[in-house]
Amino acid sequence: MLQLDMHVHTVHSHDGSCTVERAVEAARAAGLNGIAVTDHDTVAGHSEAKKNSSDRFLVIPGMEISSADGHIVALGIGELVPKGLPAAETVELIKKQGGVAIAAHPFAPIRRPDIVYRAKFDAIEGINSRAMLLSNPLAQRFAKKKNLAIVAGSDAHHCADIGMARTHIDCDLKLEVILEKIRRGETSISGRTLPISTFLLRALQKAFGRTDER
Repeated sequence: MLQLDMHVHTVHSHDGSCTVERAVEAARAAGLNGIAVTDHDTVAGHSEAKKNSSDRFLVIPGMEISSADGHIVALGIGELVPKGLPAAETVELIKKQGGVAIAAHPFAPIRRPDIVYRAKFDAIEGINSRAMLLSNPLAQRFAKKKNLAIVAGSDAHHCADIGMARTHIDCDLKLEVILEKIRRGETSISGRTLPISTFLLRALQKAFGRTDER
């Protein structure tokens, strides 16, 4: 059974503090089989992702796209998807690349929960470690009600947070196989949210600049 963190940010995100190499090291130490590099509105880390991926540890190329309707995680893409487009158009562009489109933390505070109705997503992010209050239970409930696949990701912006949320898939460690398993809903999830103290610490770190994790 593979354990994968499907939502990880690196220094290629404006608010990330972990290099791709260090993200892989942290993920291996946490017992993961792979991670998805999902930086904000960029694929700049994809070349590093490819260098750090192997037959023993998979680094999935992706991105977190700021659509006009909210954040969308794309997995298995190779080209930039522009930000600012409607969710439906964003999802269409992801699928044209053979990627998987995921509604990221749709019920988190200050987000737009109506995004889940604005496009045909492949999956819902059921656990996001940075999503507070009832956002994760609401996402899981929605996915179950609509019979949608469910995934989990830490949404880590720091190396120490990688692996807090995990997607479990029973298959070979191959990108296309994993993507197809997600599309078919053959996944399970586990994880937890950041402790309030850590969440507040991360907010302060973001306000005053990146930590020295590179």
